[in-house]
Amino acid sequence: MTNEIDRRAFIRVAASTTGALAVGVLTTRDVARAARRAAAPSALSAFVEVGEDGTVRIIAKNPEIGSGVKTSLPILIAEELDVDWSAVRVVQADYAQKYGDQFTGGSTAIWEHWTPLRQAGAAARTLLITAAAARWNVNADTCTTERGTVFHTSSGRRLPYGDLAADAAKLPAPTTVRLKDASQFRVIGTRVPVVDASEIVTGRARYGLDASLPGMLIACVARGPFGAKVVSFDAAPALAISGVERVIKIDAGRDALGRVEGVAVLARSTWAAMQGRRRLRVTWSDAPDDASSVNLERQFRAALASPGTVVHRDGDVASALASSARTIDAVYEVPFLAHVPMEPVHYLADVRADRAEMWGSTQAPGSVAQHVAAVTGLKPEAITVHLNRSGGGFGRRLMADYAAEAALLSKEAQRPVKVVWTREDDVQHDYYRPAGHHRLRAGLSATGTVTAWSYHLANTSRYAFAKNGRPPEQSEMYAEDFPVGCVPSTLLEYSLVPSSVPAGAWRSTLHSSNAFAVQSFIDELAHAAGRDPAAFRLELLGPPRELKYTGHGGPVLDTGRFAAVIKEVVEQSGWPHAPTAGRAWGIAAHFTFGSYAAEAVEVSVQNGVIRVHRVLAAIDCGTVVNLSGAEAQVQGGIIDGLSAALFGEVTVDKGIVSQSNFSDYRLLRIDEVPHIDVHFIPSAVAPKGLGEPPVPPVAPAVANAIFAATGRRIRRLPLQKNFAASVAG
Repeated sequence: MTNEIDRRAFIRVAASTTGALAVGVLTTRDVARAARRAAAPSALSAFVEVGEDGTVRIIAKNPEIGSGVKTSLPILIAEELDVDWSAVRVVQADYAQKYGDQFTGGSTAIWEHWTPLRQAGAAARTLLITAAAARWNVNADTCTTERGTVFHTSSGRRLPYGDLAADAAKLPAPTTVRLKDASQFRVIGTRVPVVDASEIVTGRARYGLDASLPGMLIACVARGPFGAKVVSFDAAPALAISGVERVIKIDAGRDALGRVEGVAVLARSTWAAMQGRRRLRVTWSDAPDDASSVNLERQFRAALASPGTVVHRDGDVASALASSARTIDAVYEVPFLAHVPMEPVHYLADVRADRAEMWGSTQAPGSVAQHVAAVTGLKPEAITVHLNRSGGGFGRRLMADYAAEAALLSKEAQRPVKVVWTREDDVQHDYYRPAGHHRLRAGLSATGTVTAWSYHLANTSRYAFAKNGRPPEQSEMYAEDFPVGCVPSTLLEYSLVPSSVPAGAWRSTLHSSNAFAVQSFIDELAHAAGRDPAAFRLELLGPPRELKYTGHGGPVLDTGRFAAVIKEVVEQSGWPHAPTAGRAWGIAAHFTFGSYAAEAVEVSVQNGVIRVHRVLAAIDCGTVVNLSGAEAQVQGGIIDGLSAALFGEVTVDKGIVSQSNFSDYRLLRIDEVPHIDVHFIPSAVAPKGLGEPPVPPVAPAVANAIFAATGRRIRRLPLQKNFAASVAG
């Protein structure tokens, strides 16, 4: 397959001063700038270097948050370069504009880099072939490659890449490259271990929190209720703690610092900073009424009683409901959720008069640079952001408020400062998945066909909290989510309930809450129609066709591919199951980030305790790049989804979060993790998202299994707490 290189993302080939071949994806601006100044080519953004000994050095450009991109993105280059993976050495890049987008989030890494990084590998391979052909005085079309060697097919002559690197680097970049056919893949689709697995299990891996500098101060920040401001503070008790050196007020007047004011205690040790903050005396103003869960619940109910903003409309839903043989009406409720990555939020900043260096864990280094520039006045090019491995992200590290805090404090203290959050800080001052109520109504015909669908969501929009100028419904409800396009008359409405409680992206964003409502309600409809829940979903999807989809993963939703994942879990699980010995199965499916996921779960309920024994997942994410990494993503997503479904809940009273640590913000324990079977639907299409699609089906599948086992329909998360309440009530 010949692939022309887009002029906006040229592949530039450069020779380093050591005679290595380097390949990078650059913008036309980068290329033009390099041409004007005629600088050493090795100064350009290099993704690949081939040493004289044949060792291939590949740069991993995106932050590694546990999603496997440090392994999977270099695989794309290595595949087209045609080298043994054992010869590859992967090196994590720092943030730099020359690498292009270095964002990790939204399940986009493989999806967006599938072609550009393969082009980078193919361009290097093309140059190596050209260099070999020139040395042998033969046509390049008569040469090919295999496992790090160029060989001439008719004469059998061979040259390893290491012998050709210096010559290849002197050649002009190709304008077209030939990408491999999927049948030629040697690395893509196989099982490749995480490149730094050994360092992780032996404790040698360096995470962001491990960063340190001589003479640095540790900062712990006192933060007040959401929406409150600092009225006054007494620093004397904090300064009396041995090791405490400074107390600095943080003004939340700038967006880079978030929307919560604070008072920072800077000390020579973490312990001293924590103790100083504990002694600090701060008087806060009252929190607004919109920062209490009880008040928000009241507003959600009121909002659902009135018409909302129309997000999508097909047909006349009111008439269709009125003429239906039967109507079903239900309200589903979801709470705020925290992210709680195992590595708490932190950042180390060393701000000087003319430059700044930053170390920490982030999903968005570009955002870190922008925020640091905003609080320091430095130009972005004067800011170096080092990319460390992160102990989880889940959307929390998309924000850079804590990096901005570190930079501001370092500038003020004129010393390196590392801001460290405790677990309590992390739970109580997060950017939470929005809370909300979902009202669903549907009409059924006499034969059990869905004739009308009405969905009204009232919640606290993350776009509204960010005040980014975009309509609040855009971050909360997608106009073509299933079953839109499968029901003759549909209406989707949204109502914003403003709140001072910070809102942000959570793994799978709005889909993790919306799918709970939609897929649970579809189960209700199936039972009301006297139909098998899996068969009911397949009939609702209808014949294979492509439906318009402008949300995550569009532009189309393929009902045939959607049906295939449902059929796979049905086949693999032996569905349908009759409840036996207190156990039952539930099923759910969802489309997002371009991928299709269906899950069947086996649940038991004994003495009021819900236990998930088995989860069977079927995923169609297009081509799987690294089978080991893909399985880990699905397993991790299911475990996250189970934690949230069974236990996850943040409640707020007068701007203060009631939960504080894992003792009251419960996660799944290791002995509670079910057996998880993952099945990928074979596909030759380009990859789509994978980190988040396994999450949305989990909660509804468990809720549907609980109903099958007990006859109790739980419409409020978390399931364990609310199932127990339903039994007690």
